[in-house]
Amino acid sequence: MSSPIRACLVLLLAMLAACSPKYNWREMPAADGAIRVTFPARPKPDQRDVDIAGHTLPLAFDIAPVDTSIFAVGRVTLPESILTDPAELAKVADAFEQVLLANLRGTLTYRKDITLRQAPADTRKLGRAVELEVHGVVANTPSWLLGRVYLLGNQLIEVVALGREDELDRDSAQTFVQSVRAD
Repeated sequence: MSSPIRACLVLLLAMLAACSPKYNWREMPAADGAIRVTFPARPKPDQRDVDIAGHTLPLAFDIAPVDTSIFAVGRVTLPESILTDPAELAKVADAFEQVLLANLRGTLTYRKDITLRQAPADTRKLGRAVELEVHGVVANTPSWLLGRVYLLGNQLIEVVALGREDELDRDSAQTFVQSVRAD
């Protein structure tokens, strides 16, 4: 094969590789069907107990990694003892947000109230809906996260895009967290 043809083939292969999508967006149920979200890759489930505001609660995750970034939805079903105590409920929900800040040992850039798209037939009460942006460090690397925390019915739900400052672009993080809707 001649050198110019080989060079063209190499260039064509490089262009094709550059066109392959980094993200493979797909809308899927998450948080055990409590919401729908558009993930950038096929998520994998995970679960662990977490200590939040003096309570040990089972936290279930759907995690979709892309390169070194993580796109995750976490869910805790709250026990009746927390749901019926407004002060305790607020304490647990606040602590859920603080965990995001603590994980990056970071600085809260902003926190704002948001809405959640709910189907008309969805009668679950939306008790909290906030968006947060945090900048900090993960494994000695400048990182950031864009996240949302919802108190929907008896569940606390977090939706988080987390990645290195030089890798996770704002558009991808926003696409993920803004895609959330409740059916």
